[in-house]
Amino acid sequence: MVAWGVNLIALTRLRTWMAAQGYERFFVQQPENFAWLTGGGDNTVLTLRPVAAWLEVTPQTVRLHSSRIEARRLREEEVGGLEVVPYPWYAPPKAEGPSDQEHDLTPLRLVLSPEEQDRYRTLGRDAAQALGESLRFADPEWSEFELAGAIAEELWSRGIQPVVLLVAGEERLFRHRHPIPKEARLGRLFMGVVCGRRHGLIANLTRLRSFGHPQAQTLNARVCRVEARALAASRPGASLGEVLAEIQAGYQELGCPEEFENHHQGGLTGYRSREVLAAPGEATRLQVGMALAWNPSLPGAKVEDTFLLGEDGLENLTFDPAWPMEEVEGRLRPRVYEG
Repeated sequence: MVAWGVNLIALTRLRTWMAAQGYERFFVQQPENFAWLTGGGDNTVLTLRPVAAWLEVTPQTVRLHSSRIEARRLREEEVGGLEVVPYPWYAPPKAEGPSDQEHDLTPLRLVLSPEEQDRYRTLGRDAAQALGESLRFADPEWSEFELAGAIAEELWSRGIQPVVLLVAGEERLFRHRHPIPKEARLGRLFMGVVCGRRHGLIANLTRLRSFGHPQAQTLNARVCRVEARALAASRPGASLGEVLAEIQAGYQELGCPEEFENHHQGGLTGYRSREVLAAPGEATRLQVGMALAWNPSLPGAKVEDTFLLGEDGLENLTFDPAWPMEEVEGRLRPRVYEG
């Protein structure tokens, strides 16, 4: 529930944690925590850092500290209803007390409230449509820059900020796992990767398109086999380390165990593209209400969607009904779009 600019569920969790720590006052500065606590508010002007405002939380009150430049805009558009304490733009004060600069609040954010889940569903749908439309419209003669621009335009037209936007054409797709867009021509096979942020939450997804590339569908099928093991293992009570072990076994089953080392495999998502990155032995256990984004990859292939873990299993938040799908281990997964 969000009221007067505050997510009441988040505020209750934070105050309970504060009481356990013995804190009578706590300052919230990190953009992911600000968005979480305000139900989607944004305390940035530059992309994510540095912040333009922060919250002071006590057992009875929540106050917004802001530069005079931003105070009116934030009150009108981001955190209406909160008391605002303005300061001169040339003399920002320091937070006088414990803050999220030194205390990690990630565990408090991981289980999403019903309202957050609803916001995530609409974000995921819109992000998937934006990326899908961009790739379907693209031409193999385009540069990676041109496709990145088209994706960004589609995202921003839906109010989604691309905090990560990767594009690889045929030449670079087989060489780099984090391909920042370049002038290279797209060619017969290309990929778009998006981490899109709206109201604080981030949707993560990857799509590929082929113009008759002979390996496209075979590579996609192989990487989907690895992902299928991760999705099947993503059950309440399982640890991230246990799911990651299934991914590692999937690469071994394909006969390319070295690919496990060549890119991270994903993990929990939400107010950061990776709230908790899955690493060997990572003990964080999955709970209903958490969001996941796994992204196994091979040279020339990657698969990724954002899922919500519910009572009845995984819900694909970034499902695009207009994108071609195939069933993999009982679950619809994206094919490489042909032609």
